[in-house]
Amino acid sequence: MLSQKEVERLYYGLRSHINLQGEEEGQALRALSNEFILRNVNIGESLWDLDSEIGDLHFILEGTFAEYLKRGTHSFILRFYRPGKFAFSEDSLLYSNRSDTYSKALSKAKVAYLPSIHFQNVLRQGGLGVKLMKVLINLSMTEYRNTTYEMLQSSGTNRIHAALEQFPDLLHLIPRRELADYLGISRASLFRSLKEIGHE
Repeated sequence: MLSQKEVERLYYGLRSHINLQGEEEGQALRALSNEFILRNVNIGESLWDLDSEIGDLHFILEGTFAEYLKRGTHSFILRFYRPGKFAFSEDSLLYSNRSDTYSKALSKAKVAYLPSIHFQNVLRQGGLGVKLMKVLINLSMTEYRNTTYEMLQSSGTNRIHAALEQFPDLLHLIPRRELADYLGISRASLFRSLKEIGHE
């Protein structure tokens, strides 16, 4: 069960993205915040699995997660999730398909999640549910644009700077090989760039 402080974090996290219209929507949002469930997650545990059909909505209270896309026998990091951010499988939550990705904890974490059935109930009611869906689609597209921008940076050093600005603990959370794959550079380039910026 979430503490009142955690419920408030959820409420204001949602409210910062949703343009509420009147007292009724504010009450509905607060009621929705109370439907989230607390989950403690250990390093390596998943928020969702590959091919999962369960579209839960997660809000990261503590810790860091990575989302992976698997192609053949190799998995590639798509994005990272940090405290104060929502994490979800776009396939399952937004499009009711099997998930093409999976997400796992890079550190010990605490997560609040809204079970898929509750999310679908809110969506069917319209109003606030529709607004929430639009917010999640927008967050998904914004994350995609930000990741694309990082990948288009002119040098490995610039890409690493951009990644470390968002996730200062990144170098301690994932292997160098995975970081090089995420940044789209060779491991040799990664080590050279880290040395340039004084991280190796």
